[in-house]
This record gives sequence, C-alpha cells and structure tokens, in this order.
Amino acid sequence: MTTRAEILAEMDAIEAVARRLAQVADRRDAARKQDLVAARRELAMRMMKVMTVGEDYPPIRRNEPLYAELRQRLSVLRTAIADHQAQWSAVAIDSDDAAYIASSAAVQAEGRAFMGWVRQVVEALPE
Repeated sequence: MTTRAEILAEMDAIEAVARRLAQVADRRDAARKQDLVAARRELAMRMMKVMTVGEDYPPIRRNEPLYAELRQRLSVLRTAIADHQAQWSAVAIDSDDAAYIASSAAVQAEGRAFMGWVRQVVEALPE
C-alpha cells in the first residue's frame, strides 16, 4: 500500500525530472540527444509509480468516480507522451527544432496539469 507521503515524494521527483527534460529540450549541444533519452527513460520509470497510485492508494481506489477520472486523465497524458515521442525520437529532433520545442511544451503542459490534479486530490483526501 502506498502512503500519501510516498506519492507526494514521487511527484516531487517527477517534477524535477520534467524540469530537467525541459532544460534538455532547450539545449543545442552534442550531448542533448543522449541526455534527452536518459531523462525520458527516468521520467517513464517514475511515471509508472504514479500510474499505479489508483491501484495502491486506498483513498483513490475506493472512490470509483475519482478512480475513473484518474484513469481518464492518465490516458490523456500517456497518449500525449506517446504521440510526442513517436514524432520526435531522439534522432529526429534536429529536423525542425521550433516544432519540436512546441510539441515538447505541449506535453509538458499536459504533464503539469496531470501532476497538479493528482497532487491536489492526494492532499485533499483523508488517509
């Protein structure tokens, strides 16, 4: 079973990785692609933990409407990430940097919205 403190700590870690990913997206140096792949991998691993919050955190799992909303919001975010990464593999990001940056910014906005919602819900629910 996951605790509120564990969820919030993981959210903090995800937000730190997301900030690092945004910084990498803005860079133009030779290590950019390698750092992008590493940050994407870390973000995916950490997101897996948050994705299980509905399963592992009883205050959400026992609340069917809230659990359904979590799954719907998560689906929107996962689709945005998958579409972005499919279009902008590390190899392709030099082909049109302005379009890549715009796509990256849109995904970051979706991620912030999702994380903000989860944080708000977790902080508001009694344990």
